Amino acid sequence: PYKYYKAHYWDNIPLDDDRLLRSPLFHPKLKFYFEKMMAQVPDSISLDAHRLIGKTMGNKEMFKYLVYYVTYTYEASNVMGMDAVFVEMVNRYYKTGRAFWVDSTQLKKISDRANTLAPLLIGAKTKNLILPDTTTKLMKALYDVNSKYTVLLFWEPSCGHCQKEAPKLREFYEKNKNKGVEIFAVNIDANVGEWKSFIVKHKLTFISVANLYHQYYLRELYDIYSTPVIYLLDENKVIKAKRINVDQLEGYIDFLEKEKLRKGIKK
Repeated sequence: PYKYYKAHYWDNIPLDDDRLLRSPLFHPKLKFYFEKMMAQVPDSISLDAHRLIGKTMGNKEMFKYLVYYVTYTYEASNVMGMDAVFVEMVNRYYKTGRAFWVDSTQLKKISDRANTLAPLLIGAKTKNLILPDTTTKLMKALYDVNSKYTVLLFWEPSCGHCQKEAPKLREFYEKNKNKGVEIFAVNIDANVGEWKSFIVKHKLTFISVANLYHQYYLRELYDIYSTPVIYLLDENKVIKAKRINVDQLEGYIDFLEKEKLRKGIKK
């Protein structure tokens, strides 16, 4: 019944007629379709969105409405991973010049945002980071971390929220370090004294490095606009979860381990 209902959901609704945009029925129907009728997976949403947009058959106002709706719905989504839909829409319609309603300034802004997010999508392999540890001389590389899961943490010792999360992070690490979990904590601040004091104060024993020499534009590379920011990586340094808090880490790892068992992948 679901497959039949979905296949016929838009029957007798002319998506090439922009008079629909002035109907109070169209937007709720569109919203329901994306939220309730589609599998909530980025690839499935993108595919269905392209099919629906194709039904506008050259009607500029309907085309504009649907592209705009999908693009900004998933840019603003709070569901992890849905930014992949936003990136797909920008690549397909904006960068190709089909979004006729945006000017050059808007186009650059939205393209830059998609370019920032593209390397940070779930399933993408993160970039290697090679940074000095607390000796300020010995360099540590993210790719050299040999663990089943790596928690890539970006933080600042002056950040109030980081200070609150530190005890939770220490507890999480002590509980999970023997289960193949490592933490690669990157201080994005250059104050060495505060950094070392923070580590000593909170008795942090995981890998701690800092962007002391500003060799990376970390805020741009990892979309950091507040701290802390956490990415969960697998053994190949592929992003499996992002922008989660310490309380969610263990649950995500348990979920990923169960998925491995379901798919018959050896631990």
